[in-house]
Amino acid sequence: MSLFAKIKSFFSSSSSAVDPQEEAEDRYWQEVYDARAKFYEQHFGPLPDDILKLAHMFGVWPGGGLYVIPATRLGEGAYVYTTFGLTNPDMPATTTLIESNQESDEQGRPTRTTTSLGPKQPAETPQGAAGYGYELMIMANENAEWPLWILQWAVGAELLSDVGFLDRVEEFGGLTVEEIQVGCGEAVNLLIAKARDPLPAGVQLPNGQMTLLVATVITNEEMQWSMENDRAALLDRLTETGIGQTSVRDRA
Repeated sequence: MSLFAKIKSFFSSSSSAVDPQEEAEDRYWQEVYDARAKFYEQHFGPLPDDILKLAHMFGVWPGGGLYVIPATRLGEGAYVYTTFGLTNPDMPATTTLIESNQESDEQGRPTRTTTSLGPKQPAETPQGAAGYGYELMIMANENAEWPLWILQWAVGAELLSDVGFLDRVEEFGGLTVEEIQVGCGEAVNLLIAKARDPLPAGVQLPNGQMTLLVATVITNEEMQWSMENDRAALLDRLTETGIGQTSVRDRA
């Protein structure tokens, strides 16, 4: 049974005969998943056994999640934090989150999440795109939680609010965002741009083109400089100084 078939089984309360069309859709979904997994493993490293599912987004993004990949192909100590499923065949989302309630234990750890869902008009995406047309990743030389805060924010902005990250990046040559929360009382500025060499630009999946976008933490001074000189010029400067698209918090 494919991963997508397993996920769909959670929504089924009774057993029934297998529908040939559903079987074909499941195979196609798995082909896309496998092609994307091969791309990541070829350029970054083996995918972990576990994918981080976003409980409050399960009904909106049932086949998607986040991976933390020890990026051995990029160098020792490198990690890639990435969305995995924005390019699924069932995207853009046709369901939206109306209400979400989360219960926690005494230590503040979530124990139960309940959601209320409703129908949604799918977002417009570039012609020939796989799903939303992109996956978003963060590179860092540390194993940490803060990049996952950024990815969760981005997933919510795209699936629930149709922010259109790929369209904005293509229109402006990059996108800067201020004060994204990455912990209690902590926030970072971001430059979101297409992946540049030596990173791969993307891959052709069975359902369309996947572009790789990278979110890079930038300083307040760099944020201001980009507003005066544009985002692409900022990425040029970061590349020249050797920082590139690797995120380093509290960088001078």
